[in-house]
Amino acid sequence: MSAEADAEKKEALAKKLSIASGIFMTAVTMVVPTRAPMVLNIKKGDAAATARAMGSMSAMAAVIELVINPVISKLSDEHGRKVFMMLAPCVNAFLHSLVVVWPQTLSVQFLDRMISGSFIFGFAAPMQAALADLYGSEPQKLGIVAARTGAYFGAGCALGPFLGSKLGGAKSFAASSLAFLATFLYVNSQLTETLPLESRKKFNFADINPFLFLKLFKEKTLKWLTITNLLQSFGDYMNIYDINNLYMIKVLQYRDAQIGNFATTVGLTQIAGGMFTSKLIKTIGLSPTLLFSNMVWIVGMALMANARNTPAAFLALFVWTFGHQRAAPVNAYIQKYGGAQGMGRAEIVGAVGNLTAWCKVAVPLFYSNLFAFFTSNGRNIPGAPYYAICVLTALAQLASRNAAIKDD
Repeated sequence: MSAEADAEKKEALAKKLSIASGIFMTAVTMVVPTRAPMVLNIKKGDAAATARAMGSMSAMAAVIELVINPVISKLSDEHGRKVFMMLAPCVNAFLHSLVVVWPQTLSVQFLDRMISGSFIFGFAAPMQAALADLYGSEPQKLGIVAARTGAYFGAGCALGPFLGSKLGGAKSFAASSLAFLATFLYVNSQLTETLPLESRKKFNFADINPFLFLKLFKEKTLKWLTITNLLQSFGDYMNIYDINNLYMIKVLQYRDAQIGNFATTVGLTQIAGGMFTSKLIKTIGLSPTLLFSNMVWIVGMALMANARNTPAAFLALFVWTFGHQRAAPVNAYIQKYGGAQGMGRAEIVGAVGNLTAWCKVAVPLFYSNLFAFFTSNGRNIPGAPYYAICVLTALAQLASRNAAIKDD
């Protein structure tokens, strides 16, 4: 096969991986605008109790992810990516169907949120590893493709909440289950395996532990890149959307439809952000893009912390557009330096995810308790979680400078 034909084949497969990500995220986010109001209803309108309950759900999802993450990552390096990209949507489809049957049962909401939340990574890890299979030896190209995939991710994050808010309640969970099944069918019929047999790494039970991330701390540059990724993850949409929803309910007085409209617009900004960041990396490179994205994210979070009406909230959201894909340059570098240490593509993704999963155990509880503390007993600073993200993102940029990256 000629180099040109091989490049075209990779490009076509990368686009299909992006589409699969978009379908999957449509399913995931379809319940974003509806779960918080359902739990709020179960908690009889108590916003602080709802914040604590949903924070506990997210934290437990992260604990489960600590177990699932290393297993899926290592198995993916031995058996390939495709089978695990089909497993995750099947599990989530089943769990969402339980909420359809028992919509007013808090324990079912907990079960669904904990396990389906952990299996978001169960899909994302092999998908990201598949992109690295294609472009792992070309960090800048991987960064461009990953940012572009973020646009499809955003498309799912736009369509899902729009549909979910229109359907409402248990119906949104039913539609989400169908979207997960659609993901399964698309992956099964359209994707080919990206991991060649000669590149597979045998499954080793010794590597299945909740401290897989320690492999990323054996080399200085890789260590600081990993810390950068960790600090950035505090502001990831999947870590803050519960707080976003509660902020809009308490501060902006939004109902389901308005929350859905905001979440849909978040998805639209992610589409634009993915396209923008992809072009920016191509134009100025990975490191300058990382600096720009982090600085923009700090400004956007500060604006959201002070938003007290719809125009102010949407101004913050507009600024977020240019920072959504701030992790793309970092992840491309991590693949480069992790590969140089002999780690498998999915193992690298899994190790990074393993560390952020530890973070996720504390992050939702941290944000929910911060929100509850600063909105109770006469205190009125609901933007406190967003201020915390500003500080953590600034620290992420400082960590990236310590990495002393060499672009070659």
